[in-house]
Amino acid sequence: MVEINSIISTNIGELKIVEFLGRGKSGYSYLAEFGNQKLVFKLMHNEENPYYKFDKNKVELELKSYEILESITSNIPKLIDYSIDKNYLVKEFIDGKLASNAIAENILQKIHLERLIKLAQECEDLNINIDYFPSNFVITEDEIFYIDYEVNEFMKEWSLENWGIYYWLNSKGFKMFIETNDSSFINSDVQKGIPHKVEFEEKAKMLFANFNGLK
Repeated sequence: MVEINSIISTNIGELKIVEFLGRGKSGYSYLAEFGNQKLVFKLMHNEENPYYKFDKNKVELELKSYEILESITSNIPKLIDYSIDKNYLVKEFIDGKLASNAIAENILQKIHLERLIKLAQECEDLNINIDYFPSNFVITEDEIFYIDYEVNEFMKEWSLENWGIYYWLNSKGFKMFIETNDSSFINSDVQKGIPHKVEFEEKAKMLFANFNGLK
């Protein structure tokens, strides 16, 4: 990990680390200052994940994924800098609210779910999945941004419709998860990363049916 207020040397110059943003499957993300500009510095880690395996260098994987995502949507942070040797990425900072926090506060709007479903269907058309876990998204008033660069080959079990949407609908569970860091509030199987589904199945079906009816 990187200490807050430390200075990191990158290809674009020195960044000042000002805030820890979070830990993902592949790395630690930090808010950094570059002059008057806010950026995100992501340092890859080697920690194991019980339900996801990386078969290549994580920076190289994310660079490849970034190229794919650019062809699908403009609602991703721009890649500013990277180093395979030093194992980092520098990305644009998207100013907004983490979707996970919006879900916990029960302030997510219909437009956000509609844009999420639209993005998921565009990904499925290209036979890919992204990581639909809410902490990988930032929302603004009427937009949604995918702030991770993870892309995988499409598998139905990890699609939005069969996996991710159940996190987005579990407001009470996410509130408790954020407060306690106990993932059993959002997962029926913590080790495999399987969300609680039964109580949200009807709402999920209705969401997708209504969206498809609008197309």
